[in-house]
Amino acid sequence: MELSDRYDKVINIMCEYKKISRNDLFKILKDRNCKYILFLLLKKYNCTDLNTLNIYFPECTQNTLTYGIKKAKEKLLINRCFREQYFELEDIIDKYK
Repeated sequence: MELSDRYDKVINIMCEYKKISRNDLFKILKDRNCKYILFLLLKKYNCTDLNTLNIYFPECTQNTLTYGIKKAKEKLLINRCFREQYFELEDIIDKYK
């Protein structure tokens, strides 16, 4: 699978899950849980290339990405509801492979 296809798949699944259109993609970043889940999914599917990520999220920097992944990992260990959402989205993405 091509790199841009992986980005598109993860972002489309997140938009579908949050019931927002692709045009309202920035709403994902406003919801902290969704932002952290997005960062974890992007990391899992090796979609952490900052140049490609800036196409979808222009204000994303390397520090933002690194910090978001770190906080998401902490939240994954602590919060059961967050963990369930993450694994649910992961299963949905794996179905579409």
